[in-house]
Amino acid sequence: MISNDAKPKESQRKQTRYAVSEDCRLRASLMVRSSDEDSANKDWPGTLVDMSSGGAHIQISMAAVAYQGDSCVLRLSHGGVKTELRGILAHYICSARYSMCGVKFDFHTPGADAAYLPYFKAVVASATLKGGPAPSDTVGQYREEYRGPGHTKLVVWRDNKPERTIVGFDYTMGRYAAALETTGAKVITNKAQVVFRAPPTEKGSPGASVTAEQAAAARWEFSLAASNLPKSIPADIRGFLRLMS
Repeated sequence: MISNDAKPKESQRKQTRYAVSEDCRLRASLMVRSSDEDSANKDWPGTLVDMSSGGAHIQISMAAVAYQGDSCVLRLSHGGVKTELRGILAHYICSARYSMCGVKFDFHTPGADAAYLPYFKAVVASATLKGGPAPSDTVGQYREEYRGPGHTKLVVWRDNKPERTIVGFDYTMGRYAAALETTGAKVITNKAQVVFRAPPTEKGSPGASVTAEQAAAARWEFSLAASNLPKSIPADIRGFLRLMS
């Protein structure tokens, strides 16, 4: 099973749900093994609403017919990575616009929990961020800091001009960290200069550099997390990180 490391300590009895934003790059669909012939074994594209360490909520078409306890398969995909998670419908509610499905995962399939963990960590590292202006550590720049559980942290620097243009960021996520020391005039150049590293050590020391293979995984995580930032973070920061990812 997925560990509870990402869960707030105050929530021990039930699994904490982490919101998935409407414009998140994470794609999802649900196949329900229903007794209804028109719904059975059909892949229903949907909108992922939230995720927990052991399940998820997804909105699918109201045309789907299903029942609590039906077996199902939730398919997740992002950046060319696809994962299938088997489970059961913990609940199924049909409204006038869509059907809300609560999926409880079955992690007995070898490797299922490991396949789910990267998605889950990226969502947790984005949905939980809270903060705002903070004391600046750089002369002539403004600083904003947003924190989540564990080592999760997003720091953004702005210049001291009236526009408060973003000039750099450092985002420590679930498995990796992404940073841009200084921005230039071209978006493509800025994106290419984003540097990835491992997260901080347990003692707080900066994370080590990553291999080419790890850099690809870090870019994947950054792309997903940057598209799921909460609306409490300023729109220009959300838009900038999305472009950089």
